[in-house]
Amino acid sequence: MNRIRHYITDIFKVCKREFHLASRDMGVVLFFLALPIAYPILYALIYNREYVHDVAVVVVDDCRSETTREYARRLDASQYVEIAGYAANMQEARQAMARKECYGIVHFPEDFEQQIGRGEQAHLPVYCDMSLLLRYKSILMAQTDVTASMSADIQADVMQLAAMQGSSLGSGGIIPTVESFQVPMGNTSMGLASALLPGILVLILQQSLVLGICMLAAGSRERARRNGGIDPMAIPASTACTMAGKALCYFVIYIIPSIYILKYVPMFFSFPQNGHSLDMAIFMIPFLLSTIFMGMAIQRFIHERETVFLLFVFSSILFLFLSGLSWPRYAMSPLWTVIGSCFPSTWAINGYVAMKSNGALLWQVAHPYAMLWLLTAAYFAISWTIIHFTQPRHTAKA
Repeated sequence: MNRIRHYITDIFKVCKREFHLASRDMGVVLFFLALPIAYPILYALIYNREYVHDVAVVVVDDCRSETTREYARRLDASQYVEIAGYAANMQEARQAMARKECYGIVHFPEDFEQQIGRGEQAHLPVYCDMSLLLRYKSILMAQTDVTASMSADIQADVMQLAAMQGSSLGSGGIIPTVESFQVPMGNTSMGLASALLPGILVLILQQSLVLGICMLAAGSRERARRNGGIDPMAIPASTACTMAGKALCYFVIYIIPSIYILKYVPMFFSFPQNGHSLDMAIFMIPFLLSTIFMGMAIQRFIHERETVFLLFVFSSILFLFLSGLSWPRYAMSPLWTVIGSCFPSTWAINGYVAMKSNGALLWQVAHPYAMLWLLTAAYFAISWTIIHFTQPRHTAKA
């Protein structure tokens, strides 16, 4: 019992020391508090306009038929685009786009209506300005909706004509038609921010936590270099007690930022709110622990405080791509799938998005949850090995 009491005392001493160092270091305060508070708001404001309305497009009509005029009228009536005018040819339309008078060109070929009349596949080229993805999305959605609507009307007219000519289609000469429409379940606004930001919020938590841990370790090394290789602020404790004390400190610090980022930021900006708070809180426990131990493993290779900023710039994009936000994980090569599985953010993003956007329960994200606990154990073992065999012996107990 005395030994257990001694271990607990060492853990709380290390935790108290780490709280003191974190609160006195402005760089660490920046990573632990300012970054989690400011970055989610900044990203959310940038992507707050999830879709744009009335994107200006120019029509080049080489067919000049009733079908093309009806198509243009429906296109202009949609909420996504606005017909800014007609151009005599593609050269004139390109010049209008170069002057930013429009952000898209709809070109009706000369044989557009003839192909439809012959029952052939008609082609409608659309050119978009890709300087802003939201404009491209609006133009594409408008074209897709109008094309689907007119195709359904043309098909219904053909079937009705066949019925009037004595075809056996349908019953009583009436051809039933099926109207298709989409009902978004999780991302009801179908916006870019609602699709990307929930995952980015999780990544912000991981990055700020790892970088703060690494900055604290770099500060310890700087103090040791000034004092003959010994950090005067270090607490002499065993490797396990040191790790447990630091982990307790970081975990307690990140309770409030985690609640703020994962619960209230989506609420402020009307992101999907379909998950249960208790399930998400339980899910995030192994995420924070695995991230903490991953930071402890990485910190042994950080010798200068400035290196932390390079690590932030390099790793953020890598973690974002490997998580599957920009490209699905099932479409990645086996090598990159395995690499992505080694980072807590990958599993946390997939689980959190499933719960927050699609209303999944904890048991429905059991695989990401189990993988986070596995990473917690793996990174604990890795960081214990690295710290135990690399830290100065006079600062650790057996």
